[in-house]
Amino acid sequence: MIFEIENMAFELPASTLLTGPMAAAKPIFAQKFIVKWIENGGKVAYFATSSPVDGVISNLKVLGLEEKMMDKITFFDYNPQMKEIKEIEKGYAGNFSDEKQLKEALNMVNDGIVVIPSFTLLLVGVEDKKALASILIENLFEKDITNFVAVNSAMFKEINKMLEEKADNILEFIKKKDGIYIKVVKFKGETAFKEWLFDFPMHLFHRTKKEVAERTAKLIKEKKGL
Repeated sequence: MIFEIENMAFELPASTLLTGPMAAAKPIFAQKFIVKWIENGGKVAYFATSSPVDGVISNLKVLGLEEKMMDKITFFDYNPQMKEIKEIEKGYAGNFSDEKQLKEALNMVNDGIVVIPSFTLLLVGVEDKKALASILIENLFEKDITNFVAVNSAMFKEINKMLEEKADNILEFIKKKDGIYIKVVKFKGETAFKEWLFDFPMHLFHRTKKEVAERTAKLIKEKKGL
């Protein structure tokens, strides 16, 4: 199917890698996409990695998603202290830095879109990063499941390269003086431009940036304490 958003006609199903530096609005792009997707009757599995579940919900509301449509989202809340996946009010919680738990979580997704807003954070502190990336590739990229996975381009470059080779689409987010631009590196659909200014609420970006920094620091501290 063809799904149009942000001057792009996505050919779905597809795996889309969102790459760029920290605080470059990569998850906000995925959030804009899934708001439209849900409004058109779709479902979403959202891995709350760099932002907490409540923060993601707040963003989606700002982007126009109605409260009554939130039940179309199953959240997978990232907690590095979890020994196994457990059911929570809005979905599930687990340590998705663990190969077994990540595989189990991905296999729970039968339809809809999967969003992992920071795979980089899942890799922090993991001894065998290639093995975790392989789990992601085998259980998501190589299946007919539309997904958005964001990575920090400055970290774990060897792993990023593994994901780039398997992704159908690669969108690079670039910080410039007048805002954040999206550059199309690889795309199997059709796009009107190769690079353009990403239009999104800047107040959302600044709040999310602070929220992500705080949660990331907390999670890294927890992982080091394990």
